[in-house]
Amino acid sequence: MMQNFKLKIIGLFKSKKINVFLLFFILAFSILVLTKLSKVYTATLPFGINPINVDDTYVILNKDDAKLNITIETYGFNWLRYAIKRPKLDIDFNTDVVKLDSLFIWSMSRGYPNINKQFSKQKKIISINPDTLVFKYDTNNIKYVPIVLHANIQYAQGFNTLDNVKTIPDSIKLIGPSSILKNIKNVTTQQLDLDHVKTNVNTVLELELDSLSNKVKTNLKQVNLSVKVSKFSEGVVNLPIEIINSPKGKLINYFPKQIAISYSTSLDNFNAISANDFKVVCNYKDAIDNSFLTPEIVKQPDNVKNVRVLQQKIEFIIKE
Repeated sequence: MMQNFKLKIIGLFKSKKINVFLLFFILAFSILVLTKLSKVYTATLPFGINPINVDDTYVILNKDDAKLNITIETYGFNWLRYAIKRPKLDIDFNTDVVKLDSLFIWSMSRGYPNINKQFSKQKKIISINPDTLVFKYDTNNIKYVPIVLHANIQYAQGFNTLDNVKTIPDSIKLIGPSSILKNIKNVTTQQLDLDHVKTNVNTVLELELDSLSNKVKTNLKQVNLSVKVSKFSEGVVNLPIEIINSPKGKLINYFPKQIAISYSTSLDNFNAISANDFKVVCNYKDAIDNSFLTPEIVKQPDNVKNVRVLQQKIEFIIKE
C-alpha cells in the first residue's frame, strides 16, 4: 500500500502538468510581488542618530537613545532596505546643533536641509517628529604623550644608520578624563627584533593599547618605522687641542699638542668629513691631580656616529 503511494507521488512530480503549474505559479507570484513593490506607500520609521563632527573634547551621553520618527512616502522597492537594516541619520554638530548651557540642541528648522539631503529624490519626507532633540554631554581632556619605540635592531658588520630612529608619528593623542590621563606618561610599540640588517627598514608596528583604560580613546592604533640603512666606514682625523679656563698669568705646557678622533659614517658622506668639522678642548678646571687634562669633543657634524677620542689623558705642566 505504502509502496503504491510513493509511486503515485513520484509520478506526479514527473508529470509535465505539474511542472507547467509550478512555472505559472512562480511567474504569477513574481508579478504580484513586483506590482506591490512598484506602488507608493507611506509609513513612519524610527531613525537612529549618528553624531558627526563632534569636537574631541565632548562625549555625547544619550546618542543611542535619540531618534527621529520620520514619515516617508516612497516606492515599495525603497522600503526593502529599511527592512534589512535599522536606518540611521547623520546629525552634523558643526552646522545643525547649537550649544545651550550644558546641552546640545538640534532643531528641525535648523537641521532639516541636511536631513533631507540624506534621502533620494524618490523618497518624500512627510513629517519629522520630534522637531527638537536634546543631547547631554560630558567633557574630556586631550593629552599628547610620546610613543616609545621598543626595538632591538642589530646591523650587519659594516652597516649602520644616520637616522634618529623613531616612529612616525612620534606622539599620540589621547582623549579621556583628566584623572586618568595625568597618569599616562607614554605609549609603547610592540617589540621589534631585527638581526644582521643590511637594507632599509620599513615596517608597521602595533601600539600597546591594552593597558589603557576603556575610558581613554585614540584613533591611532599603529605607527610606521622607517630606517635608512647604509654601508659604513670608519675614519680618523687629527685635531689641535685647545685649553680653556687656564689660570691667569701662567703658561700651560701640554703634550701631545694634537689628538686623534675616530668616527664612523656612511660611504656617501665619508669624503665630505674633515678635521674642521670637529673641535676638542681640555678644561683646566677639570684637571686630574694637577697632572692630566681630559679631552672633550665639543663640536662634531651631524652625519657621523661613534665619535671618540683615541687618547684619554693629556699631560701638562705649569710654567710660572
